[in-house]
Amino acid sequence: MFGLKRIDKRNYRSLIIAGIGTIGKSLVTLGHDQFSFFENIFAIDKDRNSLLPLQNSNIICLAGDISDANFLNTFMPGVPGPSLFVNLCSGTNNVRIRNNLTLYAAAYLDSCASAARDPDEYRFSRLMPYTYSTIDTSYPHWLCWGINPGLVEIITRRILSGLPETPRTYNVTVYEFDRLANRADTDRAAVGWCPEALVEEVMISPTLEIIDGIHLEDTGPGSRDSMVNWGSQPVPAKIVGHEDIWNLIEIPAVKNGGFYYSLSPAVMDILNMDDVKKARSMLYIPDHGDSITGLEQVAVQVNDKIMSEPKTLVWTEDHKTTWKQFGVNAVQYQTAKSLLLAIMLLQRTGYGLEPHSHNASNLPISSHDWPIFDHFMQELDINWHDGAHLNLHVAGN
Repeated sequence: MFGLKRIDKRNYRSLIIAGIGTIGKSLVTLGHDQFSFFENIFAIDKDRNSLLPLQNSNIICLAGDISDANFLNTFMPGVPGPSLFVNLCSGTNNVRIRNNLTLYAAAYLDSCASAARDPDEYRFSRLMPYTYSTIDTSYPHWLCWGINPGLVEIITRRILSGLPETPRTYNVTVYEFDRLANRADTDRAAVGWCPEALVEEVMISPTLEIIDGIHLEDTGPGSRDSMVNWGSQPVPAKIVGHEDIWNLIEIPAVKNGGFYYSLSPAVMDILNMDDVKKARSMLYIPDHGDSITGLEQVAVQVNDKIMSEPKTLVWTEDHKTTWKQFGVNAVQYQTAKSLLLAIMLLQRTGYGLEPHSHNASNLPISSHDWPIFDHFMQELDINWHDGAHLNLHVAGN
């Protein structure tokens, strides 16, 4: 018997996946077992070609733009409710979409910050308060759920649950090292997810950190450079502004926080260019004709001055292995699996019955609930391990 939030019935009849791009396709590829808990599966995309691979499946496909209220108001009345609406579309005004969905019996889940009213706004200090605009809803709205943001905050809270509570406060560092490479000789460099979004968050959005319990954002665009020790290897990194760093401040025990992002040398060289447009053109997502290699690692580290050594958990996946087994790279694999965890929590537990908006930092989690998370992560092959052997630290610290 799991915690009090575990229930035996299914909360939602229909699952709607909006955006069949890099992550949406991975979610469909990996989610067969979890999708069986829904009576109906819908897929929506503006691009009809993105839906073509799904035509022979049991997924109901529709071409349409979820940013268009007329489309939603035509589509949603025909969906057997209640439904769970998963928004994986990039660059959408999620606040407007959520407001439109309040007219229907629908829960909501997304994986990143909302676009702002100003399409040229890239500062998280502006994007995140707008993302969390108050919306009156009768169903849960879960915002910024993926691996990071999302699962890294859950792992942070899990580590903290085993440490002494306040008045002690802790430093939380999120590390990511994506070594994805394509064996083919090409002038472009391979990345695991949307090149436009990657360039935006590294080259345009300013560095955002938590310093002494408050958010501090750089005044100029782009991420600051740093060096991170992975094992015995110093690796260039970018201190990136990110949703999870904005969210982590909602955990009372977090005093300082930052996200250190490293990629393959070829990608890092491109991200160090001054020409944003050219950088976008030099990055691409490998397709099924490519031969890819490299590890993808995401780590969460918690420490303070009193601890003899930091507590570090790491999730490692191999691009070649996930590519061969599932047809997705390791970044897609980790993000889709993290979204499936959120879908399972909303569909199969009492979380799906609570009409509140949450991110992974402020979701109410009691000590009785952690076995639910453990069980679902085991079911999904989400494998976090002790990362002490990596000796992760920022160079100079």
